[in-house]
Amino acid sequence: MEAIYTRTTAITGNQALADVMPGWRVKYDRLEVTLFAGIDLQHHWLVPDDPGNRLRGTHPGLRAGFDLWYEPTDMIMTAASLWASTIDTNVWGRVALGVRFLDRIWLGPEATGFEDHTYSQWRVGMHATAFRTGPYEWSAGVGYVWDSDRHTGPYGRIGLLMRR
Repeated sequence: MEAIYTRTTAITGNQALADVMPGWRVKYDRLEVTLFAGIDLQHHWLVPDDPGNRLRGTHPGLRAGFDLWYEPTDMIMTAASLWASTIDTNVWGRVALGVRFLDRIWLGPEATGFEDHTYSQWRVGMHATAFRTGPYEWSAGVGYVWDSDRHTGPYGRIGLLMRR
């Protein structure tokens, strides 16, 4: 009988993304839908280098998506986003519900998911959305994340949007 030993090496991946995506926004009463589509450019660094990984290096592609914002009442909001890229056929989505707090911000639960052909990640937590300071609109979220590589733990995010 012969023993076979295998060695597993952890590979760290870093990526840079750039998109140019013109869009169209439709507003009707309390509903706003924005559609985007355009060019997607990604660069992936792997340490140590993994020649067998098809994502290493620079890749051009197409990306499309939509954002939906709906306020059925003055005190309740719902939001949904979905984005997809032809690069590694990945999809990202988010849903959120919120209640107006102190007439300045929306607070409530959120769920986010990402999927491609080899990896998936899911997040569930709470968000604070649409806090305005001048032309800037801030958002933040905290919660719990788990993925297909069996990693789990807390997550945090901060967003900034400039409105005219």
